[in-house]
Amino acid sequence: MSVDEWADLTPTARTILGFVAQHPRSGYDIREAARRSVSYFWGVSDGQLYPQLKLLAELGLIESPQEDPGARSKSVWHITPAGRAALTKWIRSPSAPLRMRDENLVKMMFAAELEPAEVLRLVDERRKSFEWFAKNVASPGPAQSWQADQKLGSRTTSELLHEYGKQHTENALAWCDQVEEALRGIANDRA
Repeated sequence: MSVDEWADLTPTARTILGFVAQHPRSGYDIREAARRSVSYFWGVSDGQLYPQLKLLAELGLIESPQEDPGARSKSVWHITPAGRAALTKWIRSPSAPLRMRDENLVKMMFAAELEPAEVLRLVDERRKSFEWFAKNVASPGPAQSWQADQKLGSRTTSELLHEYGKQHTENALAWCDQVEEALRGIANDRA
């Protein structure tokens, strides 16, 4: 099977392949790593995780050399050379344009005809959401529990993404401050 035939992998499969490429992992380890990292900007569906692992194995992109094939054994997945080639091809391909789904911003757009107090409530809702996010992003950084050999090759980008999340949150909270100040000015002018 050629690398081109793997172009139709699901986003979940590609993400799994990336996690296994960092170092061998079980399905549970992949799920936990995804929850700690990419879940803030990319989904890894629990319902698709194990079927996608099976598909990646059938395609020869990952393998699990189990020592004990018993029913309760934990499969630890390793990337194959074909899997590394597929991952590299995907990383080098152009990314899809950024799309955000943000209900709070849509509500603000339609709240323009309401009183500034209602928009302020929406801004406060947004602030609370980003304050929650800031607490989670500030929690232990990426790869803190990894061994030194596991950190090689992925630590730099993981730390950069962690920093991006922190800066994005700070910018969003600063925007909330600016909007609140402007809306309070409008409310005072109307009073």
